Amino acid sequence: MLLLFFSILFTLNYCSCGDLIADTCKKTKYPNLCISTLRSNPDSKSATDVEGLVRIVLKVMLARANAILDQVNDLLKKTKDHGLKQSLTICASLYGDALYDIPEAIQNVGKNNPQAGSATYGVFDEADTCEDQFDESPITAENNLIKQLTLVAVEIINTLG
Repeated sequence: MLLLFFSILFTLNYCSCGDLIADTCKKTKYPNLCISTLRSNPDSKSATDVEGLVRIVLKVMLARANAILDQVNDLLKKTKDHGLKQSLTICASLYGDALYDIPEAIQNVGKNNPQAGSATYGVFDEADTCEDQFDESPITAENNLIKQLTLVAVEIINTLG
């Protein structure tokens, strides 16, 4: 009987988190991206509130920004084109800034939400400025994804007040 009780309790907690994800994500411009990002992350199963969910999105952004910076650095090593090298160098600097902004946002969620939102939106500007450096960007898809995740995170932060 005790086992049945805990099974039901676990199921209710899991379902409420699923509802929390859907309810939170439907308030964003990219609800499908928000839902898939959160549901694919194992940490979302233990998130009990919106602050927990936005921290997960921010951590995904941090991992993506790290991956993009690695990709930019790899491209820098391989290219001989001076103009491309210059653009990639600017992007490397911008994504270095993003790697500072995202942890700042994570730290401020729930404590100073306006600052968390501002730091998060800075990542959008950094990715957008990076993209603007190119006539034909080799990282357009990556920049677009990080910008969409940024908007998701900012919109969730804005619901926190």
